[in-house]
Amino acid sequence: MKGIKRRQAARRVAVQALYLLNETDQVTVDQAIEFALESGNFPEEGYGQLEEPYLHELVQGVQNHTEDLDSKITPYLINWTLDRIAKIDLIILRIAFYEIFYQSDEIVPPAVAVNEAIELTKVFSDDRSRQFVSGVLAQAMDALKDEKNNDE
Repeated sequence: MKGIKRRQAARRVAVQALYLLNETDQVTVDQAIEFALESGNFPEEGYGQLEEPYLHELVQGVQNHTEDLDSKITPYLINWTLDRIAKIDLIILRIAFYEIFYQSDEIVPPAVAVNEAIELTKVFSDDRSRQFVSGVLAQAMDALKDEKNNDE
């Protein structure tokens, strides 16, 4: 397939759907996804073959676990609070943390979730946001590694 990969496409549409859901409570998850798909605001080819079941799982999962995801993100926000983070960057972090904590390593290895989040910032944010998201995720991954090492 030319263009981006199926799950990358799903993640990009998920960012747009989650942004809409963040801005209004007047739409359902399905409506937000449909709106994001119909907007045609896609920078590359490949969206026609996105992995729709994964898209729905991702958006619904982030919506269902937002409070828990935010509590997992917060410890890694050195000198920051959730309300100071750009909404799009917070959505990208929520997607990454959802994939890390709610998906099995066989479905989405944590390193892939981190890399994909950084790729999302390249599409939807700027270099400063990319560095910020990368730093938060690096701290979280270090903590996870330490936790795994302590369990062994």
